[in-house]
Amino acid sequence: MDIELISVPYDSALRNARMGAGPTRLIEAGLLDHLAAAGHGVTRTDIEAPSDALPAEIATGFQLMRRLAERIRAAGDGGRFPIVLAGNCNTSVGTVAGLDGPVAVVWFDSHADFNTPETTPTGFLDGMGLATLVGRCWEQLTRGVPGFAPVEERNAVLAGARDLDPLEAELLADSDVKVLSPAQVRDELGASLRPLRERVTNAYVHIDLDVLDSAEGMANSLASPGGLTLAEVRAAIGIVGRDLKIAAAALASYDPSFDNDGRICRAAFTLIDTILEAV
Repeated sequence: MDIELISVPYDSALRNARMGAGPTRLIEAGLLDHLAAAGHGVTRTDIEAPSDALPAEIATGFQLMRRLAERIRAAGDGGRFPIVLAGNCNTSVGTVAGLDGPVAVVWFDSHADFNTPETTPTGFLDGMGLATLVGRCWEQLTRGVPGFAPVEERNAVLAGARDLDPLEAELLADSDVKVLSPAQVRDELGASLRPLRERVTNAYVHIDLDVLDSAEGMANSLASPGGLTLAEVRAAIGIVGRDLKIAAAALASYDPSFDNDGRICRAAFTLIDTILEAV
């Protein structure tokens, strides 16, 4: 398979800091050679903020989304499957903008990322990624992302979430997003995806690595128990590939400073392999 590996090494507008260091770590660990050894053709692209950009989280975040959208579109036009290595989950806006729609989103995460500026207790833009993707917030800024149209909430599945803020949980409960706890992912994912077949053209698979149970390794400072095992995430990706056409995927939120034993790095390689098998 021809792949475009797209690195977006930013966390809160800071390059190679915290989770923004994850994409670089995966590449330095030999990801390109790993994929080439498996027989894939690999093109690597790095998405960079404009050189004159001030390190402002919101402004820079949307600049990165705009550049990513153009790169995703170019990859698809060139017959390459895009895999995004991202510091923050809000890059999903740029990825989906580069796909032909309507799009289904299968969002693996221990968090909902469904806060808005009115509900967030922290102000962290990354915690608004899924809410932005379905059009709940930042509407003016998303209009500037080429090709972006909000994903219909009924076409979004949040899988493995277990750590929600109170007001965020209320928003999510009032939405049409399908929410599956880790236990429900194991038993109900296929049934949740099947109705989407008639409504969507493509699917985007988003994997925040802290969806993994912390016993599998520490993906970042927010990793927690009660999540999915690596084997369970792999099985879930297989179900997505069986029921939907996966057009792009992303791995996000890997902070290598918490991965002292390298297990999350190895898990990321395995999950990318699994995604490509599912495609």
